[in-house]
Amino acid sequence: SSGINAEYGGLREALERAQRSSSKHKREVVALTARVNALKGSLTQAINIAEQSTLQRLELAEILQISDMQEKQKRSYLKESGDLRVKEVKKIANAKLKSCAEILQEKEVEHERTMEKLYEKISRLKMQCKTKDDMIQSLSGDSRPVSPNST
Repeated sequence: SSGINAEYGGLREALERAQRSSSKHKREVVALTARVNALKGSLTQAINIAEQSTLQRLELAEILQISDMQEKQKRSYLKESGDLRVKEVKKIANAKLKSCAEILQEKEVEHERTMEKLYEKISRLKMQCKTKDDMIQSLSGDSRPVSPNST
C-alpha cells in the first residue's frame, strides 16, 4: 500500500506539475495571442499607411501628369495664338503698306497733273509775253527783240 501511495503521490505531483505547466502554457498562449493580435493590428495599420501613401503618390503622379498636359496645351495655345497674332499683324501691315502705296501712286499722278498744268501755264505766259514783246516791237518800229528783263 505504501508503494501505491508513493506511486499515487508521484502521479499527483506529476498531475500538479502538468496542470501548472498547462496553466503556464495557457497564459503564454493568451499573451502570444494578444501579441499576435497587436502585430496584426500594427500590420493592418502599416498596410493602410502604405496603401494611402501609394494612392497619394499615384494621385500626385496623376496631378503632375495633368499639370504637364495643361502646361503643354497652354504653350501650344500661346504659340498658335502668337502665330495668329503675327499673321494678323502682317496682314494689317501689308494692307496698310498697300494702302500707302496706292495713296503714294495717286499723289504722284496728281503731282504729274499739277506739273503738266504748271508747264502749260508757263508756256501760255511765255506765249503771252512773246506776243506782248512782238506788239511792242512792232509799235516801236524797232527790229531788235525786247529782252525779257525789260518788262
